[in-house]
Amino acid sequence: MIKWTPEYKMNIPEIDKEHYSLFEKLNEFYQGLEDGSSKERLGQLIKGLLDYAKDHFSNEEKYMESIGFPGLDKHREEHEAFIKKASEFYDKYQSGKLILSLEVTNFIKEWITHHIKSEDKQYAIFAGTAE
Repeated sequence: MIKWTPEYKMNIPEIDKEHYSLFEKLNEFYQGLEDGSSKERLGQLIKGLLDYAKDHFSNEEKYMESIGFPGLDKHREEHEAFIKKASEFYDKYQSGKLILSLEVTNFIKEWITHHIKSEDKQYAIFAGTAE
C-alpha cells in the first residue's frame, strides 16, 4: 500500500487531486492482489489504473504547456515510456504470459512515487507552487 503524504503535493489543486486518485487506484490494485481477486478483477484494476494514468498525463502535459515549462518534451517522453511499459504488463497479463506479482506492482508504485517527487516537482518549482 502507498500512503499520500505532503511531499507529493504540487500545490496545484487539479494535479494534486489526480495524483491522490492515482494513489487510490494503485491501493485498490494492491488490495486486489492481497485479497486474491480473480484474474478478471485484477485485469480491470490494472486497466483502470492505466487509463487513469493516461488521462492524468494528458492533463499534466496541458498544464505544463500552459505555463511554458521548458522540460515538457522530456517529461512527455517519461510518460510515454511508463505507459508503454505498463501496457506491456497489462497485455502480457491478459494473454497469460505474466503473473501479476509484487515485482510488477512495486515497479508501478516506485515509478509513480519517484516521478511525482522528482520530475513533477520540477514543473511545480517552475510554476512557483512548490513548497
